[in-house]
This record gives sequence, structure tokens and C-alpha cells, in this order.
Amino acid sequence: MNISGAMAARMLARGFQNKLQNKPLSISFEVTHSCTANCWHCNWGGPIKETRLSADEYAAIQKELRPVVSHVSGGEPLARGDVYEIVEKLANPGKLPFMIVVSNASNLNEERFRKLQKAGMDQLSISMDFPDERHDEFRRIPGLFDKMSRTLPELAKNSAKDDILLNVCITNWNYQDLPGLVKKAKEWGLPINFSVYSHLRVQDRTGLIDGNGGGDLLKQKIEEVIDLRNQGYPVYTSPRVLWKFYRFMTEGGFPGCQAGRKFLVINPDGRMTPCAMVMAYFDKQEDMLENFTKQNTCEACYIATRANTEKTFKEFLEDNGPILKQLVQPWKWGS
Repeated sequence: MNISGAMAARMLARGFQNKLQNKPLSISFEVTHSCTANCWHCNWGGPIKETRLSADEYAAIQKELRPVVSHVSGGEPLARGDVYEIVEKLANPGKLPFMIVVSNASNLNEERFRKLQKAGMDQLSISMDFPDERHDEFRRIPGLFDKMSRTLPELAKNSAKDDILLNVCITNWNYQDLPGLVKKAKEWGLPINFSVYSHLRVQDRTGLIDGNGGGDLLKQKIEEVIDLRNQGYPVYTSPRVLWKFYRFMTEGGFPGCQAGRKFLVINPDGRMTPCAMVMAYFDKQEDMLENFTKQNTCEACYIATRANTEKTFKEFLEDNGPILKQLVQPWKWGS
């Protein structure tokens, strides 16, 4: 990520402040639930009739909650013609929040990528499930992998480091391909990040390793990914988080969820949900904290957003120490 030392310091300071005030570190603005894909592991797919807020209305919500990181996601956010205006209203170039757009790349080309950057996007996160044409079957978009293999390396060549990130959801269907996905990311000149499957969206537990065998092989594949990371392959996810993903996948749960406090979702119509998989709707975060988060006992997901926002300060420093040192080093206090 192209973060200056000053930006890194702002992110740490805002994160500490939000922790004290029970404000979220991360918000996902799901600006549409319509999607160009119909993925195996997701409950959205195709066009959806929905109420949507304007860019200014999303910006008003963000101003109140003051997150460290904002995601513009969906569905497929590029399915909205006003996505550039939304990004522009939410972005605060050079300041917070750090602005990420999440896409399946089906509507992506260089012109749209540059327009998103011009609007204020800091990073484009591209969903990827397999290092070959099986990705098309999983996303149910014929030709998508071929398009990505032509478009993304070219964008990477003409962009700053980390402007584009591949994001992989680990499932029982693709975990044997994790090392191959890391190698494909390097081939394309892109970093890679991992998240992990939850059955909550589609009520299908076969996507987990729990009860399906394969724990030993998953362990082997995670060890291979960590080894590649140690060799310099561009894997963002820390070994600590990868092993927590392993625990979740093999045990089928992970306690201590802080949905609604550390992270939350804004739906297309502006209503808040604690996460993308719990359909409990609120108009105010305070109501969510009182009526959901305090009683929440859900253990059924451990997505990357949860894994990263629920780190202790010690874990955050240990996982990001070398990066933070590199980021902060050029910045002189008081300048």
C-alpha cells in the first residue's frame, strides 16, 4: 500500500481513538447487492431490485463513524454507474480513511481502474479463487480468468506497488491450490491476501474442512504458503492469521466475534448490519452495539476483516512491525 509515514501514524492514532470510542476500524459499504457473478460461496448473484443511497448519503454515514479503512464493495460495485462519485465522496486523499474497492474484475479495464484512482481509491482488491480456468466455473463467469490474466499484469506493470491486491477466500474446494495461487500472484506482479470461507451465506458446510477430512493436507498447504512468504513471495497475510484460519477451517468456529464494534457493513439502502452474513438491521451503531454486539455469540466466520480488526495491539505490531518500520522511517516527527 502506498502509505507515507504520516499516513501510517494517522492510521495508528485513529485506530486507538476508535477503540476507545467503540467506533469501527473498518466499514464495508456494500453499495449494491447486484452482481455480475453468481459464486458458489455467496448468496448474491445477478441483478437485484434494491433501494440505494446517493454518494452524499454514504459520505454522511462515514463522517459520523470515522473508520480507519473503508471498503466499497457489493455485490459488484462496478455495476453501479455512479461508483466513481461514491469513491470520490468517501475518499480523503492523503488522509483517512484508506479507501479500498473490492471487485471481481469482470467489468474492469484500464480506463475504469484509472478513473477509480483519480476518484481517490487507494487500493483495488480483486477476488480470486483458483489459479486457472476453474475460477470461471466457481464465479460462473465464462472467460473471467483469461480476462484477468490479460488485464491485471498490465495494470500491475503501470501501477505503484500494492495498488492492486488479489484476495483469496480459502475453502474446502480450493485449499490445495493455495501455493499455486501465491505463485500466480507473483507471476502477475501482484501481492496476495487470504480470507476464509463461512457457511453462513449459503448454508453449505462442505466448504469447510470441519467434518470433511483434509486437515493434515490443509496444514501442509499453509506451511507451503508460509515458506513461499519467507522466500519473498508477496503474501500479505501473516503466519499468525493463516494458522487462525486453519483453526477455524478444521474446528468450524472461532469465538470472540466483535462484529458491530470493530467492523460493520453499510447496506445499499444505508441500514447497518454487524457483518455481511448476519441479517440484523440497524439505523445507528449505538443500537447495534446494545442489541447485537453485547449478546453476540456467533463463531461461524473468521473472515480477513475480522481477523485483522480483532488483533491485539501486540499482535498488530508483531504482524506488521517490519512494514511499519519501513513506512515510518522516511517520516520525520514534527515535519
